[in-house]
Parts: sequence; C-alpha cells; structure tokens
Amino acid sequence: MNEYLVPLTSACTLVTLNYMAMKVRSKMLIDSYEHLLAPLLTGLASILMMLVPLPELFGLVDLRSVPIFMAGLRYGLPVALLSTVLPSGLTLFTQDSQAWFIIVQELIAPALISSIFHNKEYRSGFLDIPIRHGLQICSFVFLLRLLIHELLESNLSWLYALDQLFMLAIMSAAFIIIIVMVNDENKSWRLQRQLELQANQDSLTKLPNLRSFMPIASNALHKRRVSIMMIDLDNFKQYNDQFGHLEGDQLLREISSVLRNHIHEQDYLARYGGEEFILLSSEINPLRLSKYAERLCSIVADTFHQKNFTDFTPITISIGISTAEEPQVELRRIISEADHALYESKHHGKNRSTLYKHVQLTNEKKMNA
Repeated sequence: MNEYLVPLTSACTLVTLNYMAMKVRSKMLIDSYEHLLAPLLTGLASILMMLVPLPELFGLVDLRSVPIFMAGLRYGLPVALLSTVLPSGLTLFTQDSQAWFIIVQELIAPALISSIFHNKEYRSGFLDIPIRHGLQICSFVFLLRLLIHELLESNLSWLYALDQLFMLAIMSAAFIIIIVMVNDENKSWRLQRQLELQANQDSLTKLPNLRSFMPIASNALHKRRVSIMMIDLDNFKQYNDQFGHLEGDQLLREISSVLRNHIHEQDYLARYGGEEFILLSSEINPLRLSKYAERLCSIVADTFHQKNFTDFTPITISIGISTAEEPQVELRRIISEADHALYESKHHGKNRSTLYKHVQLTNEKKMNA
C-alpha cells in the first residue's frame, strides 16, 4: 500500500512547487523574460519530479510530464518544447536504455497534446483556463500510454489498466489544482488591474483622469518638447441649467468621444475636471498646432450642429495651447500657460484656439505701446 503514497507525495510536491513559482512571479517583474523563465522553471520542475521515481507497478517513470502539461496549455508549443530540453538531457544522461522512448512518451507527447488546447489569452491572464482542458489532456495522455503498452506488450492486463486509472486520477487532481491556483492568481491580478484602472479613469467619460495624466505628461516632458492643450466646453452652464445635469453628463460623454476619435494617434487625452479636458501632444510646430486645434473646434461644432442643438446656444469648445521651450520644463508651468491661453480664447468669442506665444507677444506690444 505504501507504493500508492509515492505518486501522492509527488503530486503534492508538484502543487507546492507551482505555488512557489507563482509567488515568485508575482513578486518579481519578470514579464519581459517570461518566454525564457517559463521553460526554465518548467524544466526544473520536471527534473524534480524525476528525482522521485514511481514504483514499477504503475508503468510510469515519474510525474515529469505534468509540468509540461501546463507549459503547453498556457504558453503553447514552442515554450512546451523548450521546457523538455533540460529533463530530456537528464534522461539521456541517466538512462542507459529506452531513453528516447521515455523522452517521446513522457515529454514530447505531453508537450504536443497540451499545446492543442493552448489559447494566447491563457498566457496573458485575461482568460481563465477551463478545467475540462486539464481533464482532456490527462485523458489523452492516459489513452496514449495504454495504446503504447498494448502495441509493445500485446497484453493489456486489467491490473495495469487499474494502476493507470489510479495514475490518471492522481495526475488529473494535481493538474486541476494547479489550474485552479493559476486561475485564482489571474483573477487577483485582473481585480488589481481593474482597481488601478478605476483609480486612473474618469468614471463619467471613461477617459484617463488628471491623476494618471500628470505622471505620463511629466515623463514625456523630461524626454522631449511637448505641447499642452487645455480644452473647455463652451456654454456648458447654460446647457446644464436648461436641460439638467443628466443631459449635461451625456453631453460630456459625447464630447469626450468626439475628441478621443479625432486627436492624433500618439496624443494623450484626459479629463481635467468639470467641463475641461487636457491633451498632451507631440506636435510642437505653432502653425500645425493651430490647424490641429482649429480642426478639433470645427469637428465639435459640426457634430453638435448636426444633432439639432441649433435652437440653443451653440455647443463648441475653446482651446488654449502652450509648448515647452525645452525638455524638462516644469509641467505645471506649461499647463498654467495653456490655461491662460484658454482664457484668451474664451474672452475673444469662444469656439477658437489661442497659442500662449501669441498672448505673450500681444502683452509685450501693449507694454511697449
């Protein structure tokens, strides 16, 4: 009876190793090296399983194939095959006979079978691994071993079949526990990601909020010159007073959608607060910036004119623009300059854009006059 405890012990060891590997992965920033570390850790887990051989009555060498199951299922065939390199090398070194047979049956075949069920979303963690895939993989490997035994021995005994069923139960249980652990870890990661997204996203417009905008803009400004556009929705208070706050919220959603769909692909739009938006742009040429901003003004004006708001004060936007003279200028200074330029756009009729440089030149002329 003690021989039946050996595979149970190996299965428990394997589950423990998987738990430790997940904790190491969560504590270390190894995502960029995962395509190398995954086959390395999987190969080492297989080798540890090889160090605990099973009794001969089970007709198996050990549980070296179970780590390969997860590599193929989660990462696909290339990683699964790479995961077989280390245990295959050790098998060739330690086995005098049937080394290649063991490699094909216990490593290569599990890698091929498990890879059939691979989905790229399993690797990213955005999709849970179905339990049925684990059962299917173990069942296919079980049937393959019975078939190979029948071809080689030409005598499939009931005792051997029962022992294989016992090993199928052990492998399936261990593999399912590992899948459940991986899925739970992914669920925790997705929840954390969702909470981070909610903390950095404006709940009304679904745009990034100012909290997430500031570090991104600061990092960009440390590397290169950038421009900041302050965008304000004109006549919003009157619209709220006439149609109510619910309609006002819907208008903000529509405005944010229009802006998001028409800004440059490399630019970054966020909600500043209230009816104001802020845009980080890589464009620094004054002429092109003016045309860019005027195009946004025209698109918004045309969009809401077509929505039959003509019986009300026109829904338009005003924009103020400031460009950093050099990298590593203080971000808040650029935002303040853009805000000042926005005030000038509002003061001179709305539905227009103003460059802070033009405001400076105008002020200088007034002072010299």
